[in-house]
Amino acid sequence: MDYKELQHVPIFASCGEAELERLLESPHKVSTFQPGETMMRFGTPCRSLLLVTEGTVETRMGSVEGRELVVDKLNAPCILAPAFLFGTNEIIPVEVTALSEATLWQINREGFLAFMQRNPQVLRAFLKLISDRAQFLSGKVRAFAIKGLRNRALDYLVLHGGISNVAKAAEVLGVARPSLSRILSELVEEGVIRKENNKYIMATTNN
Repeated sequence: MDYKELQHVPIFASCGEAELERLLESPHKVSTFQPGETMMRFGTPCRSLLLVTEGTVETRMGSVEGRELVVDKLNAPCILAPAFLFGTNEIIPVEVTALSEATLWQINREGFLAFMQRNPQVLRAFLKLISDRAQFLSGKVRAFAIKGLRNRALDYLVLHGGISNVAKAAEVLGVARPSLSRILSELVEEGVIRKENNKYIMATTNN
């Protein structure tokens, strides 16, 4: 593995060959994961820059009731938990699972910090990334706080064109399957949606 894989990571877009090779003088590790493998567990110390350079991963957050919420699906190239790298509470806040074969780089935190100090453009890109992720998560939290399950289910139907797998949709929405099934049944009775070929779709769609 060499610097060429890192050239596709947006925060390194302005970096040349010599700069990236210097970054890799810092301690680093490259691992490959197969579909379904856990890449990072909740509570793992976050002491390295975590770069996914190949593949698609899913992040999940659990609850004390045993339910899981799909926080996000990320396609390479991407950075995992960037806001936690230099935080006081330096632990991974989610469980990360590979959805396809995925490559994960772990680059020493202090080496990355020194690299950003030498390359202000990388520092600005990293700070922008953290800000963008914070805004995304803020929006997601706001949606959960303001919208009830009914509205979130309707948003999901519109966004995905329907629900053919209730269990999977319930995972994404962070609710129990019976709760989502009940809401869908109510919406069918009200004529808001309809069930066609084992798929729930909006009543006004022609699909």
